Amino acid sequence: MDYQRKLSAGKVNGTAEQQARQLLQNVQRILKPVAVRNPYAELLKIPKEVFKQRRTNVHYLAFIEVITFYKQYQRELQADPLTGECYIETTIDDIRQANELMKGILLRKSDELSGATRQYFEQLKKYLESSGERTFTNSSIRNVLRVPLSTVKRHHTALLQVGYIRQVENRYTKAYHYEVLSYEEYQQLQQRIVTTG
Repeated sequence: MDYQRKLSAGKVNGTAEQQARQLLQNVQRILKPVAVRNPYAELLKIPKEVFKQRRTNVHYLAFIEVITFYKQYQRELQADPLTGECYIETTIDDIRQANELMKGILLRKSDELSGATRQYFEQLKKYLESSGERTFTNSSIRNVLRVPLSTVKRHHTALLQVGYIRQVENRYTKAYHYEVLSYEEYQQLQQRIVTTG
């Protein structure tokens, strides 16, 4: 949306965009087909928090190969003595760059919540922390966050199922309120991904 606003205000440099696009296309044109071998592949591990590890592992290894492939002119071309196949090798720096670029992806693949529910939950926690409130209702949050009631209920159902919030009964009104059980769970997950990634 920020880009759209700048475009509407005439603050986007179309010439610079076209030059960047042309540069990327030219870079793609000079790349040659070459095999990539990762001598460190057997030592690499996906964080245990990641769901669907086998699928994510394939993507992770392929991403490292792509980084190596794009650096083919910075690598010495080697030949396999048995097959004669020419290849380039992945370096530790390629793996380090892949890890840095994939942090967010690994975090999303480790989260029990969908992207929309995670975004809602983080907004909810921020609001509760800033307002000093401990409990909330569907309708109070709907009004504050300006989210349809059906969406609020869907998110609360998902959060209840994974145990991130709990339902408490107000003893005076007998109405159900909710409270967040942990405000730090996402930061803890991020920390575990960063330290194992």
